[in-house]
Amino acid sequence: MNEKIKELREKGNTIHRVTITSRQRQLTSFFSTVSTHTEYRGYRYYRNRGSNDHQVRTGNDQTVNYYGKTAIKLVNNSFKRRNAFVFFNENAKLVLQKIDSKYFLNGNKVTKTRLNSVIPTVLMKMNISKDSESFSKFVDMIVDSDPVISSAIINKIEYTFFNGDKKIITLLNIEKTGKEHSAIELYEGMWVEFKDTKIKSFINSCRGNRNKFLGVSPEELYYLSRNEFLTPSEIQVVYAFLEQNRKSALVEQRSMELFKDLTERFKGKIFERGMRFDEGVQQAMAVKGKQLDWLVVDKGYKAGRQDVSTYAVICGSNYSNNHDGLSHSAIAGCKGLNSVRKDQLLYDEVSKKPYVFLGPICIDQAHTGISIGDQFAARSMALLNDVHSFNQVSTLRGYERMFVVNRVDWDAVSVLFKPGEV
Repeated sequence: MNEKIKELREKGNTIHRVTITSRQRQLTSFFSTVSTHTEYRGYRYYRNRGSNDHQVRTGNDQTVNYYGKTAIKLVNNSFKRRNAFVFFNENAKLVLQKIDSKYFLNGNKVTKTRLNSVIPTVLMKMNISKDSESFSKFVDMIVDSDPVISSAIINKIEYTFFNGDKKIITLLNIEKTGKEHSAIELYEGMWVEFKDTKIKSFINSCRGNRNKFLGVSPEELYYLSRNEFLTPSEIQVVYAFLEQNRKSALVEQRSMELFKDLTERFKGKIFERGMRFDEGVQQAMAVKGKQLDWLVVDKGYKAGRQDVSTYAVICGSNYSNNHDGLSHSAIAGCKGLNSVRKDQLLYDEVSKKPYVFLGPICIDQAHTGISIGDQFAARSMALLNDVHSFNQVSTLRGYERMFVVNRVDWDAVSVLFKPGEV
């Protein structure tokens, strides 16, 4: 990879690192021989001036649409600077050209409309390609693919079927297998192939259109493709696989990947910790803010708007006059700390040190149906810069007056628990 960058630089190219992210989650990343940011004139202090890190706008179930718009925008920005440029990474290369009013993608002539429809898929595929040859073949195929199929490759196919009386909404993987054929994954390693005309009909039926694929079962889909029947045991395996990939489960899984990513990206500021209740240890995210320390806890509520509880955490060493485990008054230098009730005290399982918990603090989401990982991420981003959030979030405003001498050493905290709840 370093040799490829060196070779391009020797030819007079400036190499730029480009990323597209959504809610702190990196969707794709690659190198470019041209800057992809928007040229702003007259806005000297524009926040993202000169940045090749593209943030995807988020909305109610609109993230994928906004990703597509972002991908098109960065390509348009690139064409404003040059008529020919390269996007590349270790395993793939994408050459984009404009000659007069004609566009070319890896040598394939395309209209601007077609380029806009396939570029989101191609950029996402480039991020996961394992070798340049397979990626080049993919680009050649996708250029001739129907836009409905191109979109499904990125977004997957939202497919509904019934297991007895149980309604299951799952997401199906789809891949191009030829210029006129595509395949759907029913089970790991089990793909059913159709001509693109039939694949498009199936995708449209999943969106509610009435055609011969409307309400088709997984085993019937297999038969329509291979003219063979699945055995009863194979049907059970396929159903189990599709249930595992149901839409809600995948959203939660990906959102928790975001949770892990935040603890790595903000090492020393965001920590994965636990909090013990009657039912066991609940996952929690500890945040070291600029002024105070915080803990965001998954208490198992599933409302989709406020499934996590937020607490301010004060180290017990900021209090004096301890009697029977109770802290009454703050030591010199601390401000805004009131007397502590017994039900506000929690202890570390290992060190047995006391911590004062203030809350729970209500920090609501604007929309329902937000995944647990995204709720953790939203709270942690607000609490990292708590000094700013005090003025932005009304329920945090009262904590602005609190100042402590001893901050929480999250590296020394294991699992917190409340006496009587274990």
